[in-house]
Amino acid sequence: MRFLLLGATGATGGLFTDAATASGHEVVAFVRDPAKLAQRERVTAVAGDVRDADALAEAMRGVDAVVSTLGIGKAKDPANLITDSTRALVQAAEAGGTKRVVIMSAFGVGESLAKASGILRFLYKGGKANFADKAAGEHILTTSALDWTLVYPVLLTNKPATAVQAIDLKQLDRLPGVPRISRADVAAFLLSAAAEGSWSRRTAVLTK
Repeated sequence: MRFLLLGATGATGGLFTDAATASGHEVVAFVRDPAKLAQRERVTAVAGDVRDADALAEAMRGVDAVVSTLGIGKAKDPANLITDSTRALVQAAEAGGTKRVVIMSAFGVGESLAKASGILRFLYKGGKANFADKAAGEHILTTSALDWTLVYPVLLTNKPATAVQAIDLKQLDRLPGVPRISRADVAAFLLSAAAEGSWSRRTAVLTK
């Protein structure tokens, strides 16, 4: 398969690229600066702004699915990056006929916040603006006609991949404690969800 990847220069995006190419897939990495990506087989770097629907539509030509690991890091002001980029992504996908879209978000966004433990809700307070930006973008995605999947990992680590537990957000009552999951596990799940079409129009909470 051929995937369009947003967030390819990030840690999870890089692991997704590794997993996808190792499995024989091709990745079109849509990045602001292609020079930040090392040249490698099965990866094509395309320069562009994630808020530009026309550029995204052009990059989507010939792809089977779109995967986004786009984030804003520790920035306190998200500047509507996720909202604007998701709006552009939906517009481009609907116009170009690419239906499958898998987006990595975060546990604690939207209605998942009420299902987090007290200590997690305390930790999430510092990212209130970022979570609001993600929630606004997700509303645009989930009200579209696209075949979407949202992925909500808990706190991320850089540990090796182990086993991942995926729980439908609608079936989750409460997630206790301060659970963590490795970025490698998340990348593997993103690939599976994109390639197999599983978790269609559902939100998967990822934990160990």
